Amino acid sequence: MRLCITVEKVEGTCAAGYKKGDSFYFENFLVKSEIPVCIHALSAMQNIIYALSHGINPLGTEKVYVRCPDPGGSLGAGSVLFKINIESVVDD
Repeated sequence: MRLCITVEKVEGTCAAGYKKGDSFYFENFLVKSEIPVCIHALSAMQNIIYALSHGINPLGTEKVYVRCPDPGGSLGAGSVLFKINIESVVDD
């Protein structure tokens, strides 16, 4: 099982430095990434990732969007929208 998580939009400043198009993967219950993964972003996604990793799509949509709850921290106001691509789920 594999989910692709992509930065869809950055408004203002992201404390983790994410830019549109940055991505990482959730595969076999592990995060796989060549970029740092922000704990605030990951915590915003954990419930939907858990459901999707168990074959449950609670929203019934092809794509799921999640907004990070940490609006830039001490660096200023900001917002990051992540897209979790359900189509990229691959059975092992």
